[in-house]
Amino acid sequence: MNSSTLEAQKSSVIILTGMHRSGTSVATALLQSAGLHIGRRQLNGNQSNPKGHYENVDFLNFHQAVLQSQEIVSEGWTLQENIEVEEQYIERARTIIDQNAISSMWGWKDPRTTLFLNFWAKLLPEAKFLLVYRSPWEVIDSLYRRGDEAFDQQPELAVKVWLHYNQKIINFYNQYPSRCILANISQVIKNPKLYIETINQKFGTRLGTPGEDVYESSLFQSYSQDSHRPTVIDYYFPDAIEMYQELEARSWQPDENLDLSWRDRIKSSPYRIWVFQDWMYLRRVESLYKSLQADHQLLTAESEQLKSQLSQTQKELEESQSKLQETERDLEKSQSQLSETEKVLNQSQSQLSQTQIELEKSQSQLGQTQEELEQSQSELAETQRVSAQFQTQFSQTQSELTQAQSQLHQTQEELEQSQSQLYETTTILEQSHSQLHQTEEVLEQLLENYKRTEARADKVQEKLEHSESKLYETTTVLEQSQSQLHQTEKVLEQSLDNYKQTQEELEQSQLLLNETQMVLDQSQSQLHQTEQVLEQYYSRYKKSQGELQRNLSQLYRTQKELEQTQVQLKQARNELDRLLFLEAIAGQPDESYQRLVWEAWYAYRNNDLAAMAKNLRKSMKQKPFSKTETVLNWLESFAKFSSERGETLNTQALTNSPEWKQLIRQAISKKSVLARKESVQQAVSF
Repeated sequence: MNSSTLEAQKSSVIILTGMHRSGTSVATALLQSAGLHIGRRQLNGNQSNPKGHYENVDFLNFHQAVLQSQEIVSEGWTLQENIEVEEQYIERARTIIDQNAISSMWGWKDPRTTLFLNFWAKLLPEAKFLLVYRSPWEVIDSLYRRGDEAFDQQPELAVKVWLHYNQKIINFYNQYPSRCILANISQVIKNPKLYIETINQKFGTRLGTPGEDVYESSLFQSYSQDSHRPTVIDYYFPDAIEMYQELEARSWQPDENLDLSWRDRIKSSPYRIWVFQDWMYLRRVESLYKSLQADHQLLTAESEQLKSQLSQTQKELEESQSKLQETERDLEKSQSQLSETEKVLNQSQSQLSQTQIELEKSQSQLGQTQEELEQSQSELAETQRVSAQFQTQFSQTQSELTQAQSQLHQTQEELEQSQSQLYETTTILEQSHSQLHQTEEVLEQLLENYKRTEARADKVQEKLEHSESKLYETTTVLEQSQSQLHQTEKVLEQSLDNYKQTQEELEQSQLLLNETQMVLDQSQSQLHQTEQVLEQYYSRYKKSQGELQRNLSQLYRTQKELEQTQVQLKQARNELDRLLFLEAIAGQPDESYQRLVWEAWYAYRNNDLAAMAKNLRKSMKQKPFSKTETVLNWLESFAKFSSERGETLNTQALTNSPEWKQLIRQAISKKSVLARKESVQQAVSF
């Protein structure tokens, strides 16, 4: 035994169980509200237990797996006395205990635990057991109302399973009385606080005060006081009444006064009025069934109509979704076009800004060039004015030079005349020499004036050349400026054209943007309208779906009620046939014999061959015929009863059954023993 299992044994382990539909869920809810940990993973509720089953899924799956391994239905509808738990499941049980022993007070609830009480008592020696029971007529009625399929063909199996489960509870209680508390669920519901106090006092636990809203009377139906079902159970299954008395005698009684008022409901024999009441109820049920069928047809028609409307709504929804998708695609295209237009607009604006910057630069350069041109023109005018002055001075100097040369030429002629006269006379020479000296001085002055005039002319020429060079440079700059101005004018014209084109594109983009915005607004409006229509369709769809769900739920409940009604109808018909047969044979000498034969045929018809053999053995004790005639009478009676029900008896299948053969062998063996006894008596008498 591992350490976790040892820890589980040190904690308080409380196991609650009982026959199905005996109120184990109510008792477990009470314990949980008082502080008992019953597991994290619990089975969800359903129509029979809306608040939940309070069953730990781990232990539930374990019990179902063991039952299925031995070919027993997982619900636990079995009469098998012992269910062996294989070694592999023992290890699994220890693992489940380790996983769930996480609290100082823990446990679980599962009606199937009743079939494994000894197994859990040995595996958990410190565990305590709360055994809950309920009257057989209430349990059987609850099982029939729940509509388990296992009881459709064998309705009496419910009583047998109740006997089997509660017998195991009694046996276990007798074996471990100190570890058990046996209680009627009705006493637990009436005295929840006393029940918890009793558990704490006997087991030393520390459960708290139970919740006040655990029990809901509408979910736990008690049986009517004027019902004849207890009498029916006592008539056909007296063992169930005896076992219920034994459970009541051993169970926990809060006020120590045993309530035996239920015995007043049991009559000595079934009344005829019950048969006619069931007959009347049967007809009412059939009438209700017809009404339900009509309602079902109406609901089916409405359901078909709702399905048609739902289909149409779905189509409209799909069309709306398709339109919405198209609108979204158009919107995406419009948004894409708008994005591209914005990009073009941004580029145009950027180009426009750049063109404006270049235009401003060109205008600035043009202004500067114009200033330089004006300055150059001013300098050119000044140069031309200076040049004109120099030309005037040059003309004057040339005139003076011409005059000086003319004077020099005249002087030379005079010199030649003087030299000639010199030769002629000395006096004239000396006079001429003196005059020559004066002339030379004048000539030197003239030469100096000429040199100065020539130097001044050179300076004027240099200045003129410099002015001409500057004028050429200025003209070149002016031509370059004019060329640059021409280029700038071309660039400006191109920029203006680009600006106009950009302005036009901007206006077109703005128009396209306005149109796109209008389309976008229309698309958004259409999208909003589509969303509203879609919401309306979706609301109608949800409403239709809810109505369809409610109709289907109502249809499901109607079908369940119809199935239960059919089961009750079948039971009522069988009971009616039996009562009619008993009434027909009432007062006849072989009434008991015929009743047992009919019971045997009814058991055979329900495939309960063991009960058939049992009733036929009893009939042999009351037979009005010989044994051979009795067997023939059995076959004739079986064939007759089947024929009255419109059925054909399969004699070969009946006589080949093991139960029939064993019954015949027992009859023959008894006959041979009696024959031997008679022969011995005859021999002794001789």
